[in-house]
Amino acid sequence: MTNRVFERLTLKDITPQGFLADLLRTQAAGLSGHIHEIWEDLSDNSAWLGGTGEAWERGPYYMDGLLPLALFTNNEKLLADAEKWISAIIAGQREDGFFGPAWNTDWWPRFVVLKALAPYYRATDDARIIPFMEKYFSYMYAQIDAQPPVFWASARALEAAEAIELVYEKTGAKYLLDLTEKLKNYMYDWFSYFESIPYKQPMTAYTNKAVFNFFKNVGEPFDRIRKRSTKARPPKPREKILKFNSNSMVRLISLTHGVNIAMALKYPAVYGMLRGQPELYALSQKGYEQLMQSHGTAIGLWTSDEHLSGPSPTGGTELCTVAEMLYSLEELLSVTGDMQYADLLELIAFNAYPATFTPDMCAHQYVQQANQIAADRKKREFFDTDEEANTFGLAPNFGCCAANMHQGFPKFAGSCCHRTKKGLAFLVYMPCEVTAALPGGKTLRVREVTSYPFADTIEFEILEGGQAEAALQFRVPALTTGELFFNGEPAARSGPGIITLQKSYHEGDKITLKLHAPVTTITNPDGSVSIRRGPLLLALKIEELCNKFSGQEPFHDREFLPASAWNFAPLLLAGKPQVLSVQMHEIPSPPFSTTAPPLTIKLRGVQVHNWKIEKNSAGPYPRMPRCSPPAEITLVPYGCTNLRVAQFPMIEEN
Repeated sequence: MTNRVFERLTLKDITPQGFLADLLRTQAAGLSGHIHEIWEDLSDNSAWLGGTGEAWERGPYYMDGLLPLALFTNNEKLLADAEKWISAIIAGQREDGFFGPAWNTDWWPRFVVLKALAPYYRATDDARIIPFMEKYFSYMYAQIDAQPPVFWASARALEAAEAIELVYEKTGAKYLLDLTEKLKNYMYDWFSYFESIPYKQPMTAYTNKAVFNFFKNVGEPFDRIRKRSTKARPPKPREKILKFNSNSMVRLISLTHGVNIAMALKYPAVYGMLRGQPELYALSQKGYEQLMQSHGTAIGLWTSDEHLSGPSPTGGTELCTVAEMLYSLEELLSVTGDMQYADLLELIAFNAYPATFTPDMCAHQYVQQANQIAADRKKREFFDTDEEANTFGLAPNFGCCAANMHQGFPKFAGSCCHRTKKGLAFLVYMPCEVTAALPGGKTLRVREVTSYPFADTIEFEILEGGQAEAALQFRVPALTTGELFFNGEPAARSGPGIITLQKSYHEGDKITLKLHAPVTTITNPDGSVSIRRGPLLLALKIEELCNKFSGQEPFHDREFLPASAWNFAPLLLAGKPQVLSVQMHEIPSPPFSTTAPPLTIKLRGVQVHNWKIEKNSAGPYPRMPRCSPPAEITLVPYGCTNLRVAQFPMIEEN
């Protein structure tokens, strides 16, 4: 097994502060803290809690976000809820190692349980976890050849890799590496997939949309009944499972599914780490670049509504895709040490992720659009969703995202700092306090104070050092330059990359990283342009009217209708935006406010009169734009919008 380049700290080593703590408290007060009270699938009747309710992925998904959120917020109610889930699952383990609802033997949801328990154990040293995991992995190793992973489990077969790594660390059991090899061999061949992406066109190029959705709609009621049935069904024979997985339509569904792809991007790296093959790491980046070239948008992700849909900014991207991509990037950063994953992690966490919620996190979307000029109940050109897919609510379109939306911010908070062989690395910036043991045995406690990404200064204060000798690493993000100061004196200057500060640190020492992040033009895969400032994607905010259409407040279903014109674009000069002003404001509570964004940028722009609505979304960019006289337009952070335009036609002055 190869060591990670950057070792993750445990959740107990990190104390969120400032706007990050406020964000997590907001999440705890929203759906994450109350969804089990209002949604049957996560209630006490869940089969994972011993009831007769939902027995597949929703309980494990919720648990995956609940555990780190409870630990970070130290919320007594959430901690009790977390213990309820853990105790019920551990108590239900059979003597042979199997756990969970007896009538659902699918490997897939159990991968999620194991994935959730791994960071929980590292933070708590809960003595129940390792024996529980080891017992189940022994069961899996004995059963996997007779019962190979089927469908979703075959697409996501390495999702428990972090748990395998943990148990191997603790036990040294060689069969775990053999189990990893078996899982990889039964999994769809993502390694060849990322070497050369086979699906470069939208899903409609490979199957008829109307026929696909007809059969899906016919089959879904039966699928719901099957997943809620308490009747035990024996596993299918090995030959039938393998034949099913190799079916051409099953493969198409699996290999174009946006969430599957987001999970699988980390598999070459985590498998390469476990098997001592770091040469595989590059496949993840190679696959990502191809996906973005064919299906990417300005948010740093591909369209997936639910399947690959080309690079149009009106294509949807599913919330589960965003959440799982964050976790994959966190793993990729830790395993490979490649800073491009830190840049991408911040891009998605500070933009796409908050944009798919209301600011109070009491409602979410199923899919978001980079150019979202309305979020209402009208049919759009999504491939595999209904008319409510981009409205906000408890569980619009389908319930998987309602269960899986909870992991993003808590796990992101756990990535603020990593341990290295010589010290600590601050790779993703957010306000927090870090306490970590250094290689020599001394403890270093550091407070990070910042309003980044909305502001440009990040300050670190040594609260406990004891003359600790260490190398501290600081990342200068993409699209920025940075200057590092130690106790007020210049220490280093750099473009994007890593600055290393080797010192003997004392209590009271202060380190300041000052970034310069110009307003920058980015060209998107579809030929449009977007405006960035450091990790922040900027968007034209559209004034909105909110219309409640069902449910109980504050968790009600709602749509947002436009109340201002949307068809504006920046007026570029030699390819660059013409910035009129940059205004930073106090970070509100909640932080990603749609009414009081922490940053506003005014640009010289134009209204594009012949950029029209088509099929209830922003239409194609006009080839010959008819523009108004230049005017001032205002952009705000993408994460502070419900309605917006973030990809614009390229329009040069004159």
